[in-house]
Amino acid sequence: MRVARHVMSLGAPAALTLGIAALALISLDFWPDGDAGSARAEIQADPDMRGEVPDEGPPPFPIEGLYKDRPEDSEPSPTMPTTPSAAPPVDTSASFVAVYNVSLGRFNLGNFSISGTVRDGQYNLRGAGTFSVLKGWVFNWQGSLGGAGAATTAGPNPTTYSFSQTDGKYSERLRISFGDGFVQSVRIWPKPRPYPGEIKVTKEQVQHVVDPLSGAFLTARSANPHGDLSVCDQVIPIFDGRSRYDLVLTPKKRVMVQNRGAGSYTGPAAVCRVKFVPISGYPRGDPGIEQLRQANGIEAWMVPLQGTDMYVPYRIVIPAFGGYTAVAVMTSLRVGRAGRAEAR
Repeated sequence: MRVARHVMSLGAPAALTLGIAALALISLDFWPDGDAGSARAEIQADPDMRGEVPDEGPPPFPIEGLYKDRPEDSEPSPTMPTTPSAAPPVDTSASFVAVYNVSLGRFNLGNFSISGTVRDGQYNLRGAGTFSVLKGWVFNWQGSLGGAGAATTAGPNPTTYSFSQTDGKYSERLRISFGDGFVQSVRIWPKPRPYPGEIKVTKEQVQHVVDPLSGAFLTARSANPHGDLSVCDQVIPIFDGRSRYDLVLTPKKRVMVQNRGAGSYTGPAAVCRVKFVPISGYPRGDPGIEQLRQANGIEAWMVPLQGTDMYVPYRIVIPAFGGYTAVAVMTSLRVGRAGRAEAR
């Protein structure tokens, strides 16, 4: 269980930095004073749970105090100074499918795939994966997620984000609705208990935010396809349904990626330093959050999508999780026009 605990303590920030949003949201199961999920009521796992939240069944739990009234006197967020809805749409038309292998120390956890389309100023993203340790004896997790919204020159303007997960005992689904860059509602099935000592999320903190999936795959853009380090010069404001945090990216270096396998990426990459800055929605003094906040060796390698001005994660390194290093590496990438994806 020690390994599983460290896997889960990767938490929401791992999704951002990994660009594999589901791994991060395993933090919804992590509690510092016990095994994962021990502070929540267990429900029967649904092996077919995927994608959108259900229309039937027990009523969902809306997060209280949200957020649907836009403050009349609000100022633009310094992390996203231009309101995305006011910016022109991007002229990119593309589709892609990326597969990542995720490991924690010597443990190969499994694969996670992300597919996306951008067309007519709109985007749609989907992801799914399965992680396990020792063939499921120690840890077994399945998850899927999705997001949609407008792709603008000021960044993604999400409209919806959904996430579902199960570890065989506990299952959970989450859905966020956005409007004009503001969180309008959050619903979680089943009703979550508050984190002990939780720092509450405020209305002001969910202005001009993006979900983990949009933040990882829609914020890095450059017309320079040669590993442009300017994609590393940004702050990504994230809200995952429970936690609010920033990812502060700064340029580190440019490298060349060499792969021989069919469908694997070969070419330049911009290596970004990543600093995790927690804001709210997490337990005060949480050791996993504190470890991520102090980590100085987090890296995100961003690579261009051929024929577009988009950059997506290729390799993510997150050191020192209880002595383990988490690594996610893209093993295949297919890029094409919207409506079809071609091997690159």
